[in-house]
Amino acid sequence: MIHETAIIHKNAKIGTNVEIGPYCVIGEHVSIGEGTKLHSHVVIDGYTTIGKNNEFYPGCVIGYQGQDLKFKGEVSYLEIGNGGIFREFVTIHRATGEGNKTVIGNKVFFLANAHVGHNSIIGDQVTLVNGAGVGGHVTIEEKAFVSAYVPIHQFCRIGMYAMVGLGSHIDKDVPPYMLGAGHPFEVQYFNKVGLARAGIKEDGFAEIKNIYKITFRSGLNTEQAIERIRNEIPDGKFAPHFLAFIKGSKRGIYKGRDRE
Repeated sequence: MIHETAIIHKNAKIGTNVEIGPYCVIGEHVSIGEGTKLHSHVVIDGYTTIGKNNEFYPGCVIGYQGQDLKFKGEVSYLEIGNGGIFREFVTIHRATGEGNKTVIGNKVFFLANAHVGHNSIIGDQVTLVNGAGVGGHVTIEEKAFVSAYVPIHQFCRIGMYAMVGLGSHIDKDVPPYMLGAGHPFEVQYFNKVGLARAGIKEDGFAEIKNIYKITFRSGLNTEQAIERIRNEIPDGKFAPHFLAFIKGSKRGIYKGRDRE
């Protein structure tokens, strides 16, 4: 299962049924879980731990130090979960800061030329489409969808189930469950299709639509919208996470223009 041209450090940990293709290079501190497949010319280095049943296509470069002048050779980590697909020329950097981590969740789908910077946290089942660029210290919550050629500024957050449209420039936080696009970016509606695919039922749709209307269509400022959501949706399933995300924002959240 290991091609004769692959170069694997003797201290690397390779699980059972791992396939390593031609001209791959695996560093000393790398651990690769069982059932993972590396196509040709994949390079994995640094203190990188990869889970089970991942697939890396040609040209992926995984686990090198971040593009960060603060990095001074400290020991830092990259952790990747299970079942991910990493298409051609995906790059993922380990963290800056002694003992810090870049973390990639389970069943992610990163298309060709997607990039994840140092100290970022990417949740389960996140999709990054071709050329999406995730800056350092970014958080993307589970099942979010980032379209092609979207740059995400460092320290920004993308909420769970959110969808960011093609070519958008992100320099603030995108709230959970919402859909938007543009430069400047604006929230256009809630992510109805993505939520349906995730199995959200009609009562969930109604709650999230109400959250959308209050936050983005009512003319209220953020604090007023938070208070109204608390009053009108006191026992909501989705409102608590939405409110916690908004209150935790340090860069501010995107709003949307009024529309019918």
